[in-house]
Amino acid sequence: MGEQVEGEGGHGGQGHEAWPEAAGRRIVFLLDAASRTEERLLHAFVAAEAGPAASEPTFVRLPSSRRRSRRSRRWERALGAAISQGDDPLCVPLRLIWDRDSSAVERPNPVREILTIGDPRDPGRLRARWLHFRHPDRRRVVSGEAAVLSDLRSRWLERGGRGPAQMQGLAEFVELQAQFALERAERRVRGSRYKVPRLVSRDILGRPEFRAGIARLALDMDLPPKKVASRAADCLQEIAASHRRQFIELTAQLIHMLYTRGYEAALRYDRARLEELYELAQRHTLVFLPSHKSNLDHLVLQYALHENGHPPNHTAGGINMNFFPLGPLLRRAGIFFIRRTFQDDPIYKFVIRQYIDYLVEKRFTLEWYIEGGRSRTGKLLPPRLGLLAYVADAYRRGKADDVLLVPVSIAYDQIQDVGDYVAEQSGVAKKKEGLGWFLGMIQSFQRRFGRIHIGFGEVVSLREYLGPPLLRDKPDPNAENLAVQKLAFEVAVRINRETPITPTSLLTFALLGIGDQAATVGQISFSLAPLASYVEERGFRTTLEDTEFGSPDAVRDALLELASSGVVASYEEGPEPVYLIAAD
Repeated sequence: MGEQVEGEGGHGGQGHEAWPEAAGRRIVFLLDAASRTEERLLHAFVAAEAGPAASEPTFVRLPSSRRRSRRSRRWERALGAAISQGDDPLCVPLRLIWDRDSSAVERPNPVREILTIGDPRDPGRLRARWLHFRHPDRRRVVSGEAAVLSDLRSRWLERGGRGPAQMQGLAEFVELQAQFALERAERRVRGSRYKVPRLVSRDILGRPEFRAGIARLALDMDLPPKKVASRAADCLQEIAASHRRQFIELTAQLIHMLYTRGYEAALRYDRARLEELYELAQRHTLVFLPSHKSNLDHLVLQYALHENGHPPNHTAGGINMNFFPLGPLLRRAGIFFIRRTFQDDPIYKFVIRQYIDYLVEKRFTLEWYIEGGRSRTGKLLPPRLGLLAYVADAYRRGKADDVLLVPVSIAYDQIQDVGDYVAEQSGVAKKKEGLGWFLGMIQSFQRRFGRIHIGFGEVVSLREYLGPPLLRDKPDPNAENLAVQKLAFEVAVRINRETPITPTSLLTFALLGIGDQAATVGQISFSLAPLASYVEERGFRTTLEDTEFGSPDAVRDALLELASSGVVASYEEGPEPVYLIAAD
């Protein structure tokens, strides 16, 4: 469970040819409807479009993928009755989706609209009725890939059925496959920007390998299997991201509002390179591994991907960031939170591994900071290997044909966090993350810090570095650990290679060479000249456009920017302004 899409209010478009050949079978329509209004519209659609192909059809309303079902498990009983009549019906999943107002398609959702009336593509019960009568052109029906019951039953039995793996029953399996088919169908309409999983917990908890792993853990820990399964479900609930389209849009707008308080609105990056990565993501799992210098790093990368139609990455975040209201918002925009240490918790370790396996297998993009924490000097920190080892292990066990690591450099003309770095280096304790910390970060954007530059390096292929997956043989642990270390080192090298030299960075390097002595623009330009020549001779990557590093005008402009942010002190009472590194 190809796919069909009906436009023009769900009553036009492809007509009867859109329906699969029933070959005399009874058709069971599996309706993903968020309200009675949507359910009635789907019934009307079938009556208008299916014609003779769906004489005396059976309808089963599934629990909505957009709403938490309050109808207990009645759907399961209804579906069980529909598929247990002794025949081999054709199961056809249907879902009603809503388009945005055509006049607003080219602009992002305003924050006010999202906060007040919600996502226009996910209306509530009353708004759906209003849209139905006032804007019928904004609704359409998507049909997931149809499947005959015998094929579904065979797949269910292959996955364990009700055998030792204790997997879900046939009705629940059919419902889950219908939802997967509808997600694929809707994604073709919406685009990959909304390639987000809605059924993560249900799918992972129902997998035979997960159930078998729980049974092994229960045996090893001498605990009842139900208790271990319950704790594992709690761990998964704590970890997993819970994407919501409304929050993806909302977060993108809030990110833009935040970083533009201090930086130029247009992020500097290669759009053609992002298009190449988009194409690679259709075939392989991508893992974005950015450098980490600022609390803005993930946010600006997410915004760059969003404005180019990429789905949000599944991004690993420290559990310290899971505070209200930021934590719930970030979780719904793609962050999954992990504890800083969990080596002594075998259940938590098992769940993390299963979650990473799932993301790799389903080709969802991942992201984390390979350095672990922020660099306070600008130099890359030694790479952390934990999550990279999990991904490499998932690849070796055949969860993906290949996994591509994407080195990402994020550079700033000036780093907004530098005040915190100075305070920490002088002995002040690091500020604990919380609402007060977050409001303080927003308040710190009172000056202009220049531009933000994002570079996407050459990808690192796990197949190329590790060879084909080892589906049967177990790798040597020492060799595997060494291979992951080499992978991490290669990623770090490619991040460095992609990191540009900015005028500000070269200028401050020259000022450090001058020391505590104040200097004029001419003297600073003289000290800067050999550095600029060296950069040019070596062909290093820079952020320069038409301006030369050593020109007096460029030096003066950069000094004024540094003076406005308090990094450089200036004295202008003499015959010529002089500059030096600020005392604090």
